[in-house]
Amino acid sequence: MIRQNRANKIYLILFSFISIALIIYFVIKALEKNIDLYLTPTQIISGDYNTLTKFNLGGMVEGGSFQEVGANSPTVTFTVTDFSNSINVIYSGVLPNLFKENSGVVATGYLNENNEFEAIEILAKHDENYMPIELYNDD
Repeated sequence: MIRQNRANKIYLILFSFISIALIIYFVIKALEKNIDLYLTPTQIISGDYNTLTKFNLGGMVEGGSFQEVGANSPTVTFTVTDFSNSINVIYSGVLPNLFKENSGVVATGYLNENNEFEAIEILAKHDENYMPIELYNDD
């Protein structure tokens, strides 16, 4: 009888550890898909990145680097820097309202043959003091 109780306790403890390990594993796997990390220009320049690999580029939009390619074209170019190295970015599309020079940006896209980053999505970063334009204009 005592051996049976001891065996039951061992099975219960073993089952608890396995259950907790599985829960931790699934939580980490779920969070992994939602975490969008980015590479800095220095990491991209020092690494060997395939032109077919999609990744995120993050840094600051260099002041004075923003240019519209054509008058009737939605294509723009700008430079992203981490204050050590810089990469030129080409983007065709509507920029976020918070996008501006000397502010943070995360771009998703590919590195082309000319070592320029062709973005398919641009996200403007903001600080913790962000306030929507609608609320800001009411003051």
